Amino acid sequence: MSGVWSMPVALAVLSFIGLASAILGDGIWHWVCWAGLAVPLAVCALKLWAQWPGRA
Repeated sequence: MSGVWSMPVALAVLSFIGLASAILGDGIWHWVCWAGLAVPLAVCALKLWAQWPGRA
């Protein structure tokens, strides 16, 4: 797999795991859901913050 697609594919897989775990059960599955959906959001937020105009 190309270096360009490795991060988007990893974030997509992590999001899918998070969404799937939300409907699989209770308990540990909810923690997996939170982690699976929070990590891609945090990565996107950090990348956006790093590219914000006026930051050098």
